[in-house]
Amino acid sequence: MESNEQAERVTGKLLKGNCCSQTIMSLALEDLGKENEDLVVAMTAFCGGMGHHGEICGSLAAAVAALHVCDTQKATATWQDEFMRWFRERFGAHDCRDIVGDDKKLRASLCPRLTLETYMQLRAYIA
Repeated sequence: MESNEQAERVTGKLLKGNCCSQTIMSLALEDLGKENEDLVVAMTAFCGGMGHHGEICGSLAAAVAALHVCDTQKATATWQDEFMRWFRERFGAHDCRDIVGDDKKLRASLCPRLTLETYMQLRAYIA
């Protein structure tokens, strides 16, 4: 699928009320041909930064969890560290508070793009 199609998938999930972490996990499960609504619901813990406290970004947390759904052995050995390194290099931090702080306008403009970029990076591992 082209990146425009992926952008539409991400946007569609976000517009339906899914947060970043739910969006990432839901799309990853679809790509893997799996269903697990409980896992998608569990990703609510990471909406707005773990527990809405601005800690680890929900998109990052869900992507790392999805790597383990895909292949936990590879995720533990290398993927998770590589992915976290990529994320920090791309967005400058792992925590929401350091990426967007309390700026609601920045969150509204940056988080959908961050979610899409994180999902696109995740797809490279899933493929």
